[in-house]
Amino acid sequence: MEPTAGSAPVTCSLGQDDLTERQRRWHALADRAIIDLAPTCYGLRMRFRAEPGVEAELTGLAALERHCCAFADWAVLAHGGALVLDVRGKSADSVPVVQEMFTSLRSRAARQSG
Repeated sequence: MEPTAGSAPVTCSLGQDDLTERQRRWHALADRAIIDLAPTCYGLRMRFRAEPGVEAELTGLAALERHCCAFADWAVLAHGGALVLDVRGKSADSVPVVQEMFTSLRSRAARQSG
């Protein structure tokens, strides 16, 4: 699906305390299981090792993100022995925002692959 203009406002509805807790959970998941992350033409794709508990945490985090960041679609899929989080911007304006999300996880992914 191609992003369309004006689908949803490009804002996050989390307050600072909730944002801090959400970031902590993403960092813990990345430290534990991230394989890599990369921008796509429609947003961002992250791959995680399919270890015990990872799918439940990834699915839970994606569900939470759907509520606070409605400018993107959040899908978790199993692919090639890994779990994939595919984040797609819903509008042309949201794609670059999605591509810049999770910048703090990039170094964690680099450590895992290096």
